[in-house]
Amino acid sequence: MICIPAEIPSELNEIRDGVSWNGKKQTEKIYTLRISTWKKPMINLEKKLPRAASMTWLTICLAFALSFVTSTNAQVWYTALPGDTYDRLARSNDLTLSELTEANINVAKPLTPGLKIWIPASVQLVPPTERVLWRGDHHVVAVGETWYGISKRYGITDAELQMANGHMQSVLGIGDVLLVPTVAEGDSLAEHVNFESSPVLRSDTLRVLAMLPFMLEVDTVVGGEYDARTTRLREVSLDFFHGMEWAAQLLQDSGYAVQLRVVDTEPDTLGIHSWSEADLNWSDVVLGPLRSAKMDSVNQLLSQTKTPQWLLTPLKPAVWSHHNRVFSLRSDERDGMRKLGALVARTHPMDTVLLLETRGKDAALESAFKEGFFDVRGSLDGLVSLPTNNRFAEGITVSMDTSKLNVVAIPAGKSAQSMIAYVQTELQLADSFPVRIYANSMTAELDFMERDFMTRASWTVPISNFIDWTDERVQRQTLRFRELYGSDPGPYSIVAFDALVECSKWMEATEQERALLAPMQYSVQWKWDDSAAQLVNSNWHIRRFSNGDWSRLIAD
Repeated sequence: MICIPAEIPSELNEIRDGVSWNGKKQTEKIYTLRISTWKKPMINLEKKLPRAASMTWLTICLAFALSFVTSTNAQVWYTALPGDTYDRLARSNDLTLSELTEANINVAKPLTPGLKIWIPASVQLVPPTERVLWRGDHHVVAVGETWYGISKRYGITDAELQMANGHMQSVLGIGDVLLVPTVAEGDSLAEHVNFESSPVLRSDTLRVLAMLPFMLEVDTVVGGEYDARTTRLREVSLDFFHGMEWAAQLLQDSGYAVQLRVVDTEPDTLGIHSWSEADLNWSDVVLGPLRSAKMDSVNQLLSQTKTPQWLLTPLKPAVWSHHNRVFSLRSDERDGMRKLGALVARTHPMDTVLLLETRGKDAALESAFKEGFFDVRGSLDGLVSLPTNNRFAEGITVSMDTSKLNVVAIPAGKSAQSMIAYVQTELQLADSFPVRIYANSMTAELDFMERDFMTRASWTVPISNFIDWTDERVQRQTLRFRELYGSDPGPYSIVAFDALVECSKWMEATEQERALLAPMQYSVQWKWDDSAAQLVNSNWHIRRFSNGDWSRLIAD
């Protein structure tokens, strides 16, 4: 912290009478310059009462990690040397690759000698106050520990732990020695968890840890504004928090005990995080973080536990695949395409199906459609591929026949919006062709799709996420949100709400009757995915556009 006298800037016009060191009228204000790992410096202006003394000072307080410090956890600029790579530098500085690349998003890749890159401080967690003391297959009880907390650390249930220590009193005392029946020192908790089934959480209280980028350490000039990125992250974080709070209150009304703890994932100006491993140990379920670098760090810390972690926003698997207990409400699009392909094969056994293949970004969806078709037919006979690109489907009408039903499949999604618009235009011009179209779920939300054409083509799509506004429970839950926040829930609030509703289903059954809340939008059907080594949501159903509205196909 550096405190120096300085002349009051002319734009600060709130001046109190007083004699200053240079003869000018001055007042005292505090400028706090905060230099963060991730953000540009911003200035916080805080007005303080003037001193009674005749001389006043303008105090400038600089709070930052000095760049010339060379300790392991310092934040420094580094000049790349021959042979340096992002991966090598990340390992040598105790960082994840995503943390280093995110801190240097504007630096050229790959590294070349002479390039300057920013080495951020590695994640420094506040040491947890609780410690596990090992004695072979025994555990010494520390301050604040419970049967449940100890059993969770060793990957067993509290019932198993209490059964193995039947001679002990139900209330643990500091220094009590417990026999750990199954897990010895050094074992991995992951080996004792059946990851192919849904988690089982304790029945008494659901402890939820929400990790969101509120960026509380970012300051600005009073009366000014935050940068757009910070503002948006805070808005999204607040939406997620509202969804969690909304769910927690409704769950408590239904007989559940819920404890919600919220932490800021962003470090302070010295690179210190406000959360610790004690927060992770406390939790039964973790929601977030939202940003890749933070998710990477937390995901690795949770990898040796059985604590479920929710993926609230789409992130690359590289940052969350360390932990087998990561869950997402978003259904795997490939499952929807397999279901659509199977439906087409069953519904049109005598028809030729024209498959529009872009073989680009959505090639996996096109392959999944073929898999579903093959599972029903036993071959791909009757499925004719028409090569296209993401803009055009030239020759589509040439491949059709006015004397029979023309079945068209379009598995490609967002990357092929222009091609889908092209197909609509071509088939509207060729209105003599009887057509039936099976397409990607995102086409149901495209603004340029015309309702008359979709009705004519019996436009059919797989759907996974759908809000049923006719459900009375959904209506009541929405009214409760309006009472709490004066608005309707947005997409982020709904994701957080449905995640906690799903967590309530994982709590062990008790004698107390509990009313289950209705998911707002995301129904869940968990399926083990061998390739991802994760449970994924495979809930899909088929909807068809008819008479100006979408209706669910019963036999889908």
